[in-house]
Amino acid sequence: MKCPRCSSTDTKVTDTRAVQDQISIRRRRKCNVCGHKFSTMEIYCRPELVVIKRDGAEEDFDDEKIIQGLQKAIKSDGTSGRKIEVIMQNILGNIREHFFQKIPSKEIGRIVMEELKRIDPIAYLRFASVCKNFHKTDEFEEEFKNLKQPDGTEV
Repeated sequence: MKCPRCSSTDTKVTDTRAVQDQISIRRRRKCNVCGHKFSTMEIYCRPELVVIKRDGAEEDFDDEKIIQGLQKAIKSDGTSGRKIEVIMQNILGNIREHFFQKIPSKEIGRIVMEELKRIDPIAYLRFASVCKNFHKTDEFEEEFKNLKQPDGTEV
């Protein structure tokens, strides 16, 4: 590590502490040449996530694609921007928790639908009709019936 004051590489660590997120480490350092004290952060870098498409092809994960799908599914009502932000945080958290390097596109769709079903059933139906590739109205009706609770009330 170079000293920010004199650019010497002769530095030593004087203190190491875990940061609250538990994936970062803060190190206190001292330059052995000029005596300057400074702090550095060491952060774990996750490997880039790769999406496995239905045809087996692989591509880099792009959260913009999810955002575009959500924007199409969620009717613009003035609160849609904040709603999409909350949904995206939940989706990305779920993906990070369960997938490390590769994720099938089908799983991304399932996670998105799960989140939409919980927050906005109408947006869920719009998204599911594309994600599940509905061809007939009875497929849409069946999905709608599945949204209802066992006692007949809507979710």
